[in-house]
Amino acid sequence: MPKLKALCPITTQATGAMTTPDQQPTSGRNRLAWLSSRVLAGFAGFVLALALQAATVSARDLVVLATPEEPYKFVENGVSKGIDVEVLDEVMRRLGLSYSLAFVDSGTRIQQEARAGRADMLLLFSKKQDRMEYLVYPQESYIDISWSFFIRAEDAGSIHFENYNDLKGLQIGITQDFSYTPEFLSSGLNFQTIASNKLQIGMLLAKRVDAVPMNTISTLYEEKKAGRLTQLATLPLPLITKPYYNVFAKASTFPEIETLPERYEATIREMQTDGTLDAILVKYLGRRPGGDHRGGS
Repeated sequence: MPKLKALCPITTQATGAMTTPDQQPTSGRNRLAWLSSRVLAGFAGFVLALALQAATVSARDLVVLATPEEPYKFVENGVSKGIDVEVLDEVMRRLGLSYSLAFVDSGTRIQQEARAGRADMLLLFSKKQDRMEYLVYPQESYIDISWSFFIRAEDAGSIHFENYNDLKGLQIGITQDFSYTPEFLSSGLNFQTIASNKLQIGMLLAKRVDAVPMNTISTLYEEKKAGRLTQLATLPLPLITKPYYNVFAKASTFPEIETLPERYEATIREMQTDGTLDAILVKYLGRRPGGDHRGGS
């Protein structure tokens, strides 16, 4: 923006003598003209200052914070990657907004930053009543944290799950010291307890167990990297599922923060409709998770 400079006009008194801005006429028409010029110059300076301040504020990036976790949001070779990173980037591109993304290891810390107004947006948070005091949750969630039953691909047509009775007679792998729902543990199924969660898929493929409940997105991501995804299938009905959201800080000073959640929601719906969200999920997971219409983390 070009710099503007307010100029005070030079006026002449009746005697023909000149006055400069720091020489004040003392009476008559010249005094009135001088006062008018000073008021106009002061007002122009005030308006210019407001314009420059507004331009500076509106030009700042939206500050986004996240805790690193594959495959949702992480850094690889100095580049931010992940499902949520790509969704965020596309949303901001469509909204015409610039943003900065920083990773913080502590979820508590980034919530403190949001409370203090030093962060505008946080990635991937579940909805809790106490958080709603300082966070704005959009209506749209494209990510669910789900635990689904993984089975061998060859058994996809023969194993179904509508209720726990459908799994009777099968060996179900569970992980030692993991928390499962009371309903699941009291279902009367045949459980085989395994020491490490990392061993579950290997036990499944070795036919030591018939089904294992696992974090849906994390398992799809890891098995895609391991090249074993085609050997696996998931039962459509998850054992448990919970939506997660990209949220906005109520204390944010970002100029467009009041309308941004609604615009964000509309953009997410648009990306669901045009297939962009599915394409991002398939890129990282090899397939859409489960039978849910939304991608799930």
